[in-house]
Amino acid sequence: MSPIALCIGSTVIYWSAFVITLGLLAALLMTLYLQQASGGRRATALLFMILTLVLSVPLCRAIHWYCHIEQYDSLREALTNYSSGSYVLSGAMLGAWLAALIASRFDRRSSTASLLDAFAPGAALAVAFIRLSALFNSSCRSKIVFHSPALRHLPLASGVINTAGQVEYRFATFFVQFLLMLVICWLLLRFFSRRRAVPMKSGAAAGNTARMFLLYYGACELLMDSTRYDSSFMHFNGFVSMVQIIAAVSILALLVYYSVHSVRAAGGRPTGRHWRFWGGWFLALVIVGMSEYLVQRFGDWYLPCYSAMAVGCLLMVFVVYRVYQSCCAEDDRP
Repeated sequence: MSPIALCIGSTVIYWSAFVITLGLLAALLMTLYLQQASGGRRATALLFMILTLVLSVPLCRAIHWYCHIEQYDSLREALTNYSSGSYVLSGAMLGAWLAALIASRFDRRSSTASLLDAFAPGAALAVAFIRLSALFNSSCRSKIVFHSPALRHLPLASGVINTAGQVEYRFATFFVQFLLMLVICWLLLRFFSRRRAVPMKSGAAAGNTARMFLLYYGACELLMDSTRYDSSFMHFNGFVSMVQIIAAVSILALLVYYSVHSVRAAGGRPTGRHWRFWGGWFLALVIVGMSEYLVQRFGDWYLPCYSAMAVGCLLMVFVVYRVYQSCCAEDDRP
C-alpha cells in the first residue's frame, strides 16, 4: 500500500503521486527552458506538454487494457476509472508525437521535430521520477529474488510484501531504471547542447535529440522490462513483451533511418563500414534475443543472461550512434 504524504479533510495525497507530480513539473520546466534556448516560444511548449499529458494517459491505459484485459470489465471502464489498473509507458511516445504535431501548427518557429527535441531530456527525467515512485508504494515487480543478506539493499534490491505477508527482497527494477534514466537525461542534455544544431550530410539537424531518446530509452527497456514478472504481452505472443517489441522496432527504425542518410552521403552505395555497422547490430540482436530465451528457459541464469543482454543493448546503442555520426558533416566532432 502506498504511504500517505498528506491528508486534507477527505483528500488523501500519496507519496507516489507526489513524486510523480514533481517529476512532471521538472519535465515541464526543463522543456520550457530548452524550448526557449532553441528559439521557440514557451507558450507553444506549454501547450505541447498539456496535450502530451491529455493524449498519453488514455493511450498508455488503452495499451495496458489490451495486454491485461482480464483486469478490466471493458475498455470504457479502463478509460474512465483510474482508481485501479496500470499503464504502459510506451504509449506516451505516440501521445507526445501527436501533441507535437498539433502544437507546432500554432508556432511557425517550432516544428514537430524541434518540440520533441526540447521535450526529450525532460521526458527521460519524468520517466525517472515515475520509476522512483515505486519505492513509495511497494510496487517493485521484479521476478528476481535475492536470498543473500549481503544483496538485500538499494540500489540492487528492495523489500516487498508477498502474498504470504512476508517481506522478500527483489531486484529493484524500477529504482535501477530510475538511475539509468537520470544518466539518459544527462546524455540527452549534453547531446542537445553540443550536437542539436549539427547538420547531417543529407538531412536536417532537428529531431536527432528525440531520436537519441528513442535509442537510449529503447535499449533501457529491452533490458529492464525483461526483469519484470508483470510484463505486457500481445495476445498472440507470450515470449517477447510489447514494450520490448516497441523498443526493438524503434532501435531498428533508427538504424534504417540513419543508414539511409549515411549511404546517401557515401554516394548512394553501402561501403565496408556500413556492412560492419549492420553486422554489429545483428550480432547485438542475437545476443539480446538469446539472452532473453535462456533467461526464460533457465530461470536461475539471471546474472550471466542479463549481463550478456546488457552488453547486447550497449552494442546496439553504440552501432546506431556511430551510424548517426557517419551522417554528420566532415568537420564534426563526437
